[in-house]
Amino acid sequence: MRYYPVYLDLQNRAVLVVGGGVIAEGKALQLVEAGAQVKVVSPDLTPRLAELAAAGAITYRQGKFAPDDLRGAVLVISATNDQQVNEQVAQLAAAAGQLYNVVDQPALCSFITPALVTRGRLQISVSSAGGSPSVAQRVKREIADLIGDEYGELLEVAAEMRAEAKRLIPDFDQRRQVLHAFVESDALALLRAGKREEARALAFALLQQAVASQDA
Repeated sequence: MRYYPVYLDLQNRAVLVVGGGVIAEGKALQLVEAGAQVKVVSPDLTPRLAELAAAGAITYRQGKFAPDDLRGAVLVISATNDQQVNEQVAQLAAAAGQLYNVVDQPALCSFITPALVTRGRLQISVSSAGGSPSVAQRVKREIADLIGDEYGELLEVAAEMRAEAKRLIPDFDQRRQVLHAFVESDALALLRAGKREEARALAFALLQQAVASQDA
């Protein structure tokens, strides 16, 4: 396995994006959604990035990349069309021990980002280990066709049920069994049919049965 898959908690952590074009915009938007404190450095910005800067959602320094821009960042992404700048960002970030990514250039990356299917809080990552992003995108499309929004709703109900199970059922194995029973039940079919309350009722009926059995 060439890469170790991991999800990073970037909430309130400083991240640098070098570049202000469409690709940099996509990266910055994902980072903002992840709760990062995003700084963008570029001579100019896309209209959407300009809106984010004006709203205070990102910090913007107009100009070319400078080594001082790396200060304090835990993660760095370079998305420019200037190869010399991209190489400089990668070299300096590597020397500073920071995580760094130059878009579409795995040789200049300490991490790569996967193709992502998102359904609410459910995230499904697809990676080709940098071998062929096109293959990863095709697999992503096929997964997206199979996994609908009902899976995100299933996760929300299951998470609510799990929080209650932790409170009511001290035994780990019993708790795991009831949570597994819910996920394998008719709940997904109910959610696919738009019956969220029925699915939620099923979850808590199973939970009540489990609580009753431990008290018996």
